[in-house]
Amino acid sequence: MLTDAKIRKLVTRTKVYKESDENGLYVEVRPSGKKFFRYRYRHPQTKKEQVLTLGQYPTVGLAVARSMRDDARALIVQGIDPNQHKKEVKIKQQNKEDSVPSMTFSQLFEEWHNHNEKSLVYNYSKDIRERIEKHLLPHIGSKALDDIKPKDMIRALKTLEQAGILETMRRIKQYANRIFKYGVGYGYCETNPVANLPDDIFQKVEKGNFAHTTDPKILAQILKALEIYTGDICTAKALQLQPYVFLRSKELAGIKWSEIDLDAGMIEIPAERMKKKRPHLVPITKQILSIIEYMRPLSADCDFLFPSPRTKTRPIGEQTLNPALHRLGFKGIQTFHGFRHTASTLLNEMGFIGDVIEKQLAHEQKGVRAVYNKAQYLPQRKQMMQAWANYLDGLKSGGEVLSIHKHASG
Repeated sequence: MLTDAKIRKLVTRTKVYKESDENGLYVEVRPSGKKFFRYRYRHPQTKKEQVLTLGQYPTVGLAVARSMRDDARALIVQGIDPNQHKKEVKIKQQNKEDSVPSMTFSQLFEEWHNHNEKSLVYNYSKDIRERIEKHLLPHIGSKALDDIKPKDMIRALKTLEQAGILETMRRIKQYANRIFKYGVGYGYCETNPVANLPDDIFQKVEKGNFAHTTDPKILAQILKALEIYTGDICTAKALQLQPYVFLRSKELAGIKWSEIDLDAGMIEIPAERMKKKRPHLVPITKQILSIIEYMRPLSADCDFLFPSPRTKTRPIGEQTLNPALHRLGFKGIQTFHGFRHTASTLLNEMGFIGDVIEKQLAHEQKGVRAVYNKAQYLPQRKQMMQAWANYLDGLKSGGEVLSIHKHASG
């Protein structure tokens, strides 16, 4: 399966060649160096093999190409040839070009939002709409897409910067970039006025620590509350797993059954799913195994350990995890990412080797050997993770809690 990184690294050859993605989608690399997304399918009536050109990379990104392929597959199911449909749409657009005004940003946003709404978690989808309607549509909503220039985007973003809402400014810039990329991919506009805006003309958002506790009494309360969460069962079990594995939210939410090796007692997350783009190992403790076994009858028939309640073809949304903690009453006290800080602080205080902790957190480490050796310190990490899991269980049970480092060594 393709990734953006793989596509960027594809080299030119003397002849045209292809690199496949899935479900008929592939990239065609030409001797000129140009790369085109194409979709191979069979004509719904004649059953002869046909090819639909979706667009040139990187103008059309991988995610957009996959979406366009899925749209084409939907047409085939209806008995419509995607190539013929493309020609008819082009003719209609040409016929209307003189009489119909250019698409405005508001119209593009509505189409983009409707197109992506089913794949977005409800709260996240609602948040995007509210932010765009409040902070961007008043500035450029009524403008024709090709009339929107970088200076218009800078003016809108600077308004947010001057108001001191820098995180909102960062998100609006991110959303606008995605919307315009969609517009370029579907031919609604020629350029993306956000793509090349320099970051150094805006104030940087200061990163603060994620809310977390290192107080064993409060941590015990949080662990007990996670056990009685009454929302979606996959979200509940993801929340319960996090204190034991302390992964980033996207890494945990997207765990696949294919990444779980019970014989080896290990979860192996591939490089493309990790923030630092390096494979990562998580030793499976008795407590982690218990959660995995609980999920087996619920999700073993799909790819993901924690499938979305909407569709088993996707994992739960990482954006659902912090709101779940908020509903339990821990807003400002503990975030999902904050469990990483909790584990790091307590494990260091309890005497475990710093390099072992950092490796299990998948943090940057100096040296080529450290970067590429996913199994570095693995025996010590296995021991540490089981001792840490036992410590958490001790907190939950309210019994006597030993120093986990002494317990692990004794």
